[in-house]
Amino acid sequence: MKILAAGGIYIDTENTAHIETAGGFKIASLIGRHSTSETHIHTNFSTEETKITDAVKKSLRADGVDTRRAGKVSAAYGRLYDSGFDAGSNNYETVKSDRRFGHWFHDADVFVLSTDIAERDFRILMAVANNNDIETHVFTCGEYPVTSRRENVHIHALDGAEYPKPGYHRQLDTIMGILVDAGIIGRTPVERAPDEMPKTALHDAGRFLLQIASLALAAALVIGGGILLLEQLSGPGEEYETDIDWQQPVDHADCATIEECRQLGDRYLDELSDYIDIDEEPHIFIENRSRTDYITYRVDDELNLADPVHENTLPVGTEEEFREIWHRFTAIIPPERLTTVTGFNLFSDGEGNTLAYVDIQADGTTLGVDIRDNTNRAAQYRTLIHEYGHIHSLPAGDFTDGCGGTELDCLEQDALLAGYIERFWSQYGDKWLENKYKSDPEKEAFFNNNAEDFYVPYQALNPKEDYAVTFTAFITGTMPETDSQLADVKVRAFYEDPDLAALRVDILGNLLAYEKERVSDEA
Repeated sequence: MKILAAGGIYIDTENTAHIETAGGFKIASLIGRHSTSETHIHTNFSTEETKITDAVKKSLRADGVDTRRAGKVSAAYGRLYDSGFDAGSNNYETVKSDRRFGHWFHDADVFVLSTDIAERDFRILMAVANNNDIETHVFTCGEYPVTSRRENVHIHALDGAEYPKPGYHRQLDTIMGILVDAGIIGRTPVERAPDEMPKTALHDAGRFLLQIASLALAAALVIGGGILLLEQLSGPGEEYETDIDWQQPVDHADCATIEECRQLGDRYLDELSDYIDIDEEPHIFIENRSRTDYITYRVDDELNLADPVHENTLPVGTEEEFREIWHRFTAIIPPERLTTVTGFNLFSDGEGNTLAYVDIQADGTTLGVDIRDNTNRAAQYRTLIHEYGHIHSLPAGDFTDGCGGTELDCLEQDALLAGYIERFWSQYGDKWLENKYKSDPEKEAFFNNNAEDFYVPYQALNPKEDYAVTFTAFITGTMPETDSQLADVKVRAFYEDPDLAALRVDILGNLLAYEKERVSDEA
């Protein structure tokens, strides 16, 4: 049996006498000590705290756990404090950076997960389990909400009142009893011969000479087959056209056809230019920080912010200033389009990284904005429109039950984005549907060899970002006049949909009214 255990690594600062490691990775050690199954761990090893990393790896391998599926990040391990915890290295998303992800994780028989890893990594693993019918045991100390309706997903909520942080190391007896009852481990530790111990990364070095020979052959193939590589990166060069019925009726009080709505939206856009340059690009300084949440709000049925939870002190600005971002969002986007939004989060991961995000779940959507990246008004408007593009194109109902997110593997066949992928991404092949976790040279090569398909490199990360960038261009710009490049075709294709034509009028009309009121108030 193959078992994948995924858990975080933390340092328990409550013990000042010596360094004590903590976190969900301890569950992997427990499984390795009490099972003869092939056990692997996914976690994030720190390349900054190398002595701790070496000790943890040695301990895991001694317990029979293979560490080669783990990620490496340039960040310190998380810390547990009396009053809470800092996720540290566990914040980083590394599941899909493993090139073996595509086949190995899918072949596992059992997943044992804890919720002290990056939430997106957790959701990806849950999606893999869902799509491959993998028995899954989730242990949670309440770091983030977990639900599933699948029969073979077992969620074990540990004592959150006593341990409102990753306190898995303190509850190993409870966890052991659950895993024994599930038939995953035994109560008695197993004994392993030296040749039964997990292999290390050095084991793979035995193939080094063969790889050198292969590289020499590959170099010759690259010289002779460069054209073929470019063709694989750029697709077959298909022709794309749009089919816009300009006289198609539109259900809108101010415009009756797609043509009338386009013209009205363009007039709003032209008038808006008297108040703001919607295309203004601020200078961005890239600043890498660990993500920190500051304030989280519940959004009530009237789209008002309620029940603020203050997690950390705001390092810049004021709460009132950042609440205004929410008011702008609800002033610009028609309220009937925001019925699934149930939360608003103020966070930061440093300037120039994640500007904003939406977390779309079956029980509601959370909008998050970075307090350091949303000081330029024009850029803020575009960011809010971009994030609504995600909300519009990724409704929770378009994904299979139990997926717990918006992974492309979970798309229903009749989903809006599934049609978008079929129309505009099928020529690249499945390999290029998700490029976020590819190396920088791979991402640059894909974008450069499809430069007419995307306006900006970020758009080429995956169909979700492509749709949101295209949606923003559709709302904030005039329609491209020709089908000369695929990036323009995608924008023009939005005019095929009467609902989108009406939505563009609403958003631009609301934005214009908001700007007029702002200027009037400042006069």
